[in-house]
Amino acid sequence: MTRRLLQTVAIVPVIPLLTGIVYLIHGKALTAGLIELVLVMLIAFRWGFLEAAVASVIGVACLDYFYMAPIFSLYERDPQDWISSGIFVTVALTAGHFADRIKRKAKQTESERTRLERLYLTSRDILMLDRRDEVGAQLTRLIADTFHVDAVALWDAREVRMDKAGKDSVPDDEVRATYFHELSENDLVYSKFKRVLRLGTRPVGAIYLAGTPDETLLDPRSVDAIASLSAIALERAHSFAAESNAEAAKRSEQLRSTVLDGLAHAFKTPLATIQSASSGLLEISRLEYPAKELVSLIDEQATRLAKLTNHVLQTAALDEGRLKLDHERLPVDQLFQFCRAEAVHSLADHPLRIVDETSAGYVWADARLLEMALLQMLDNASKYGSPGSPITLCVKSTDAEVVFNVRNEGSFVAPEERLRIFQRFYRSPGSQHRAPGTGIGLSITKRIAEAHTGRVWVESDSEAGTTFSFALPRIHKEA
Repeated sequence: MTRRLLQTVAIVPVIPLLTGIVYLIHGKALTAGLIELVLVMLIAFRWGFLEAAVASVIGVACLDYFYMAPIFSLYERDPQDWISSGIFVTVALTAGHFADRIKRKAKQTESERTRLERLYLTSRDILMLDRRDEVGAQLTRLIADTFHVDAVALWDAREVRMDKAGKDSVPDDEVRATYFHELSENDLVYSKFKRVLRLGTRPVGAIYLAGTPDETLLDPRSVDAIASLSAIALERAHSFAAESNAEAAKRSEQLRSTVLDGLAHAFKTPLATIQSASSGLLEISRLEYPAKELVSLIDEQATRLAKLTNHVLQTAALDEGRLKLDHERLPVDQLFQFCRAEAVHSLADHPLRIVDETSAGYVWADARLLEMALLQMLDNASKYGSPGSPITLCVKSTDAEVVFNVRNEGSFVAPEERLRIFQRFYRSPGSQHRAPGTGIGLSITKRIAEAHTGRVWVESDSEAGTTFSFALPRIHKEA
């Protein structure tokens, strides 16, 4: 305000001085009027319409004083002089108005160009952020430097992380409240802006910007664009992190499969030797009863270890995609006979109930892998079922699938655990104390189902018990 007042005061002596000079050199009233009109337009373009209006009034007064009879007075006797003065003021004000509009438009265009340039630089620099460093810290520094703001605060809701930049401090609670209440506020007086960051309709964070009102390059549209770019930058960083984690997990899984494969191959030779020795001792038939029992136990457990070793080798082959399926027609009753014979030791005191609800009486699958999957499911059911409770193995068919269900009583799988228990080496909290195990049985079952382009899942109720389901796509190959 003080500045505009000083500019207006500076106009007062300039116009009379110029008009007086024109009069002294015997210039005509038209010449003086044109000079004043040009001066009014320059003042409007440089300072504004208010200063131009003051200049036009002073100009009319000077023309009246120097050129209209009686001269050297502000009195006009001729009505036409009044009309001329009114026309001059109207023309001067109109010219000043258009000059002021041109100035404002030019200023707006320049501001828009600067805003777009800053946003372009920001979007370009976001693509060049270092993924090895924290993206939030880099982003706040970038915004503070590009838009000359005093404070930037960025809240990443997914990482629960706050990053700040700038010379002023911002309360953390104010930024978090912007996210939780999904605020979008503009304080143009103090140049403070709040935005919730969204991806589509989903809020992912919040940003707070504060600048000096006379120096900041911010406006509501720029802040909206900054918020969108920030949300995209955070999502991009999360995607890169997820990709890196997935790649690391994949490499870790490959390494683990390689180690298991190597160990399994290393175990096969000594296990074969132990089996041969124990079988030879049993065939000699010269052992007394206690020694014979011990050798029988060694032979039984060596056979079991050999089967586990084969399971590990087949699992490693499944992980690496090396195992080729050998589909064949398997009669369901023959499959059940195998399961009953092989699972007799693992079932302990659990009676096994078998139900066949298929219409065809057979399935198409790789016999070795399907038998392995069913035995794993039966073994898992016997470990966690109530002592003496029955275990039910049921097979039924639909138009699209053949589904094997293994149900036990007395166990419960919490909803949040029902996907994780199929991960390799994962064991539910407390399961280590209830039953021994390595956590690979159900993961083997899942891999076998996926190799057949099938699926596995679990349904559990604290009263009714737990049912593990193994589904294979139904293949019609009628002879």
